[in-house]
Amino acid sequence: MSVDIPTDLQRFVQSMISGGSFHSETEVVGEALRLLQNRQRRLEELRAEIQPALDRLDRGEYIELDDDGLKAFFEEIKTEVDEELAAEQEKLGR
Repeated sequence: MSVDIPTDLQRFVQSMISGGSFHSETEVVGEALRLLQNRQRRLEELRAEIQPALDRLDRGEYIELDDDGLKAFFEEIKTEVDEELAAEQEKLGR
């Protein structure tokens, strides 16, 4: 396989090699493709994780909150987190 790399990326590839991070263009491109593959895999995982929520939205299973309701919602979450943190600190004897 042969790939043409844009000039600005060629400079980047060369800087990665001259900086000692990689020994060849092949190593740089290989690592870039592995990172892209991992990114694609993670995107697919995230899509799968949010799909149930999107399905619930499509079925109309949600509530709408106005500004006051949203503030109350976040305040409730903050209170729960504060209580959990306090309990954990108490367990640790702090």
